[in-house]
Amino acid sequence: MRALSSAGSRISATGFALLLLFSTGLSAQEGRPMTVEDVLALRSLSGISVSPDGEWVAYVVTARDMEEDRQETDVWVVPSAGSPADARQLTFRSGSDDSPVWHPSGEWLAFSSDREGVRQVHGIRPNGGEAWQVTSHETSVGSFRFAPDGRRLGFVASPPATEADRELEELRGRPMVWDSVYTDQWSHLYVAELDDDAAAEAERWSPDGLHVVSFVWSPDSRAVAFGARSSPVLRTTYYGATYVQEGAEAETRSVTSMPGGENPVAWDDEAGLIVSGTGQLLGTFNRQLWRVPFDADGTALDPVSLTAELDANANLVHSDGLRLIVSAARRTGATVYRIPLAEGAASGPPSDLTDGRHYYSGASVSADGSTIAFTAEDGGAPPDIFVTSTADFRPERLTDLNPQVADLALGEQRVESWLSRAGGEEIEGVLTLPVGYEAGDRVPMVLVIHGGPSGISSDRFNATRGAYPVQVYAGMGFAVLQPNYRGSSGYGERFRGLNRGDISGRDWIDIDSGVDAMVERGIADPERLAVSGWSFGGHHTYWGITQTDRFRAASAGAGANDLISMYSQTDIPEFYHTYLGPKPWEDWDLYEERSAYRHVQNVTTPLLIQVGERDERVPAEQSIQFFEAVRAIGKAPTTLVLYPDQPHGVRSPRLQRDLMSRNVEWLTRWILEPEALVP
Repeated sequence: MRALSSAGSRISATGFALLLLFSTGLSAQEGRPMTVEDVLALRSLSGISVSPDGEWVAYVVTARDMEEDRQETDVWVVPSAGSPADARQLTFRSGSDDSPVWHPSGEWLAFSSDREGVRQVHGIRPNGGEAWQVTSHETSVGSFRFAPDGRRLGFVASPPATEADRELEELRGRPMVWDSVYTDQWSHLYVAELDDDAAAEAERWSPDGLHVVSFVWSPDSRAVAFGARSSPVLRTTYYGATYVQEGAEAETRSVTSMPGGENPVAWDDEAGLIVSGTGQLLGTFNRQLWRVPFDADGTALDPVSLTAELDANANLVHSDGLRLIVSAARRTGATVYRIPLAEGAASGPPSDLTDGRHYYSGASVSADGSTIAFTAEDGGAPPDIFVTSTADFRPERLTDLNPQVADLALGEQRVESWLSRAGGEEIEGVLTLPVGYEAGDRVPMVLVIHGGPSGISSDRFNATRGAYPVQVYAGMGFAVLQPNYRGSSGYGERFRGLNRGDISGRDWIDIDSGVDAMVERGIADPERLAVSGWSFGGHHTYWGITQTDRFRAASAGAGANDLISMYSQTDIPEFYHTYLGPKPWEDWDLYEERSAYRHVQNVTTPLLIQVGERDERVPAEQSIQFFEAVRAIGKAPTTLVLYPDQPHGVRSPRLQRDLMSRNVEWLTRWILEPEALVP
């Protein structure tokens, strides 16, 4: 990394009881505090996929290879009637094996792998054995799905570069023409026949001029519905639509074109075609699931919302003619809901399928909807996979991915609420207490502010939040407050929209009011406070230290400080149409007023700034600008760290080590050991 500095970074009762036991985290108090190396050693779960018959659960395990400086992903399986001792690793090579998808027969499992250089689909049987290559496409294969009859495989891939592009590149290089893309940057839909579990040469189904981002098969396996937009350029997302294609030579039919764009997520005989979208061009509206009805001639009619009564962003898990199963955030938790269906419409309110005791995510369901697997976690237990019948929620544990956590002492975690000084709005936050905390102790406290701003801080296993190793801080003696200020998800559409037109306004007051509450409750030491956050959390950090000098240290990650220049630098300028309203040249004063840069002369808080060199969301120029101003003014020590070749989130394991370590060192220097500072 390059550093610039001036003075100074988861069906039995027994199984359910086991979940509760692991969630207490009490035994962990006898261990040692967590370190950055412990965080780096944690393995993560993703890609949960239940076999059609419900007999197996496939999933992906990701681990950091520090020596090779890369993320290693492998496919694992466990029988749904099994236990953690029955979990089996299927792939063992260096690199990336992920995205498990079951063949409709349930006899084998497909997965995505980069073992051939370009990413291709491979197959393997759940009982093990050698994997085989399924696709041999010229370019890397992206998302893929089997036709319900199992005879064809559809996938998304980029076309090879045209001869004209190759000749031009050889002659003139490959300049980046803004908002223009090369042929091989488009994604198209391809379909291949399957023979002996291998794909024949694929045929392109989607037409020119459409960039395909997702697709689903029709229940009769004759057609696909795909979501596409007019260009690979990110901002065209708002104008995406859903199309139906019945073959390579068939006409492409547009069936929906909702404001804000949408993507197909399911298509079955009973519920029909379901798409996901807000139905609004811009704003902070709930992402709903919509059924697309067709008339007798096959013409698509207006979409009908199936989740209008769920005041949350709905993520499809399963659909059939009788019910819709969806997952969604709920305040600081996450749960799975059941919505009854009749005649293609919701016929009753959403009801909990899960029990609300833990944070449940990543759900996958068997073909008949009877078996569901998901991860369960809480403040004292990292995520593991559990399985249960959807008719009777009695989860059984299937994995024990990070047993070493039992040897660590973790800080107690709980949810706190307070009233904001801005209008008395109730605000919640996740509070992690120091290891061994005793009631009445006043301790140093650090704010860790989520991004978005429609992100959320959840009551889950918060060993780290990106750059900020929460449980490491707890082991150092810090309390950590993660506030869900107005604009956060999980609290419904009204709350998520409360900061529209008012960023750097009442949302910051919500956060600062949380600090007041923790001080008033005798937890936080008002003389030992710190503030930090990434992305919009970085925006808040910049803003906060220009509004108050109460913080003794600050760490801003990839934050925006000058909203006028940010509008033209970011790859999503529409963000500011949503959260401020006018464009900069329509209201210069508003953009300037809500920019921390306007108040940079007020900064006296020691400031660490971290950002990826190739960040397109909040470009590094924003960080450089604030750093240079703070340094030139000279009232506060400041350090800027640029992470080479890293995007909006730092992905290199080694650089992640540096990212977290610098924050630990920064808090130690300015909060825990200020007396050691040399004038």
